[in-house]
Amino acid sequence: MNLADTHLIAMLLGLTGVALNLVWPLLRGRRKMLVLQAVSGLCFLLHYALIGAITGSLMNGLATLQALAAIPLGTRPGFRLAYLLTLPAIALGLALTWMGWPSVFASLGMAGISLGRYQTRVLPFRVILLLTIPFWTGHNLLVGSLPGLLSDALVSVSSLVGLWILLRERHVAAAG
Repeated sequence: MNLADTHLIAMLLGLTGVALNLVWPLLRGRRKMLVLQAVSGLCFLLHYALIGAITGSLMNGLATLQALAAIPLGTRPGFRLAYLLTLPAIALGLALTWMGWPSVFASLGMAGISLGRYQTRVLPFRVILLLTIPFWTGHNLLVGSLPGLLSDALVSVSSLVGLWILLRERHVAAAG
């Protein structure tokens, strides 16, 4: 495989991740949101690996595992400990893949995502995940990931739309 092929594959994986990241914030159920996040995480794991952004790749691998581990949190509270055991991996991943500021931003983004996924209610889940986007934007700027930057922009918009829909539905339900 030559450099052009690798670049094309990286872009296609990144753009697939972008498409999935555009859709998940618009879904209503936490479980569906988490499943799409897991698949997107796999796409970005491979995308970042192919462009040499090792910390971003590792953090997306952790994000995939965490998204799957977070699914039973709402129905099986005893599963919280298993989820929390994934958190030290963020610090370990930062140390093992240190690349300066890109590593810092990817790790902070992952830590925020971890906090968001730990929420069992959709509103705090959505708000916290929205607040992690600036960290990933910093990472994506530094590693030169166009799909990552596109994802950050589109996820910001779709997350705000999803949040607006949720708040509007709650307002209508409270009024009626």
